Amino acid sequence: MNASKPVGFDTNAELRAHFAELEADAPAEEGLQGPIDDISVERRLDDLKSEIDHLRDEIENLRGRLAAIGQQATTVVRSHLDWADASAHAQLGRYPWAKLAGAMAGTFVCVRLSKRLPLGRIASVAVALITARLDANP
Repeated sequence: MNASKPVGFDTNAELRAHFAELEADAPAEEGLQGPIDDISVERRLDDLKSEIDHLRDEIENLRGRLAAIGQQATTVVRSHLDWADASAHAQLGRYPWAKLAGAMAGTFVCVRLSKRLPLGRIASVAVALITARLDANP
């Protein structure tokens, strides 16, 4: 027979003969001598159920571990926040965050004021005064 060209069958007898030929050429399945009985199906179902139960137990175990890791992460973050707060109290005393905010506001105001000052004129007067003072001291 030519495998590249499809073959048509005119009668049912030719089709049955072709199926018988294919069945004879097919490799035999090892381990299966007869039809599958209900006992082996039940065993397979029991095996699948036990495997599913095992997987459910594993999932519950992993969920427990994940919850424990989440609690540990929360504890670590809280301890770092407590450390930062204690460090700020040690450096700045009472109300460290208010003092820090006040320092930032003061810096902002000083920068705004210094931008408005005519620094070129002030610098030229200061340089003249400094040179006059240096010339006066022999």
